[in-house]
Amino acid sequence: MSRSILTIILKAIIAIGFVVALFVWLAAHYQMSDLTEQWLRLPGSLVVMASLMIIASHVIRAMRVHFAYSLVCPQPLARVLSVSLVHNTVSFLLPMRLGEAALPVLSKQQLDVDIKYSTATLVLIRLFDAHVLLCLLCFFAGGLFLEGAAWIAPIVLVAGLPVFIYLLRAISHRVPKIAFAKPLFASHPNWLRLYAYTIAIWIIKLFALAMLAATLGNLPIDHAWIATIIADGSALSPLTGLANAGTFQAAFSLPLLPLGYNAQQLVLIAVNVHVFIFIINMLAGISGFIGLRSRATPPTSHS
Repeated sequence: MSRSILTIILKAIIAIGFVVALFVWLAAHYQMSDLTEQWLRLPGSLVVMASLMIIASHVIRAMRVHFAYSLVCPQPLARVLSVSLVHNTVSFLLPMRLGEAALPVLSKQQLDVDIKYSTATLVLIRLFDAHVLLCLLCFFAGGLFLEGAAWIAPIVLVAGLPVFIYLLRAISHRVPKIAFAKPLFASHPNWLRLYAYTIAIWIIKLFALAMLAATLGNLPIDHAWIATIIADGSALSPLTGLANAGTFQAAFSLPLLPLGYNAQQLVLIAVNVHVFIFIINMLAGISGFIGLRSRATPPTSHS
């Protein structure tokens, strides 16, 4: 049997192991009857549409990384997609952002992208992620929690972005050690395109999750947006549980408690949304893992 066939079989076995681990994890943490009761009331079309939107957000994430890497060396999108899917899943599964290391490591192994550049790409897109989430949160929750100051935060956030980029450029000119990251922000079209990808990622993903949460718990759509923005954004925190378990539920529920919601109802909705994210992320990670190149294949050198 050839080595390539053995590699495919090994990947398939590990992939099946991921699926088994998924169901073991669900059985250990939640009562399945509580979960299925809400899911049975959901229209199948909504589940399919939400799934496709989450998958689309994963693809756009890969396009964002692909664009950043292509600024320094051409890369095949399919291979970047595999790296991105695995990175997203590992980052989701491991606590306290430990999985973030998967992107620079896999980028070096699979794409021959310099670790310093891939790390700089990761840092910049994570900062963009946080900025977009804060802007969305101000849009949906500003009137509820900021009251009279609700109009100030969005202005500060929007005006602060080009200032931040300007400071990055100034620092890169003065500190030669970080000049390698210049392609990411040296020109307006480059960083604006990266930021546009970021906006698309989060609007598509959060729209799907907000629709799901609103339907599962009969929540007003703006309240569902607030809960899902904070809950999914909690994954960017350095303090998260395994697969963001616990952290996600708390971040989903706590902001809505002052609005008069029942805590148990909110936690149950959060568990169901989190299970949905878990399943999609696992399937995405399995797909990316199968697409990774084996070590036997030498990487194409980019000088």
